[in-house]
Amino acid sequence: MTKHLVLTGASSGIGRELAVLAEKAGFRLSICGRNAQKLATTVEQLDNQADTFNQAFCMTDESAVAAFFKGVAQANGPVDVLINCAGLNNVRLPADATPIEQLDWLMRINCYAPIECMKAVIPDMKQLGGGTIVNVLSTVCLFSNPGIAAYTASKAALDAYTKVMRKELAAEHIKLLSVYPGGVDTDFREASRPEYLTAKDVAEAIMTMLNTGPSAHIHELVIRPESERNF
Repeated sequence: MTKHLVLTGASSGIGRELAVLAEKAGFRLSICGRNAQKLATTVEQLDNQADTFNQAFCMTDESAVAAFFKGVAQANGPVDVLINCAGLNNVRLPADATPIEQLDWLMRINCYAPIECMKAVIPDMKQLGGGTIVNVLSTVCLFSNPGIAAYTASKAALDAYTKVMRKELAAEHIKLLSVYPGGVDTDFREASRPEYLTAKDVAEAIMTMLNTGPSAHIHELVIRPESERNF
């Protein structure tokens, strides 16, 4: 039976590329994104559109997240793979000038929501005897860049949480894999940066992380553009 992959943030960028590649790799897909129109565009690029469960909602809406995973189970059964790709980086202020409300918003999107998604699929994975969770983090977890304290804190918090879960769930054969992309040229950015990684570059790297045997864990994968020197 084909494996069931759940993907957040599938409406654009890395998430959209992942949806296309995952389907080509033979996964049954359940996907979500914040923008309904953009998510529909992703679905249009898939071959098995009718079999792809999809919903549009904001990841900060806990009831919507719960409803999504209920629908996921009904449509495609237990979850074998979760990729937390949804994220936001829209607070660009010095650390001492960042309102706590804006920090809280990024924590809810970039940290708390992925944790809720992990908690939603772990019971399935325990029952299946294993599973894989991939969290799309950022090289900001490894290198401090001025002006993005809130984004850095939110990604670093998820990074730390993931490292603890990795040890806690190892005996259950649940892989916790982290990918740290550097600069990526997507709509995430205000200006085009053609010298950066493409969304497909990162998506292909994530698919490589999934394509290992049961005893092999690519715990942490850092991928940067050749032009980047912030390490």
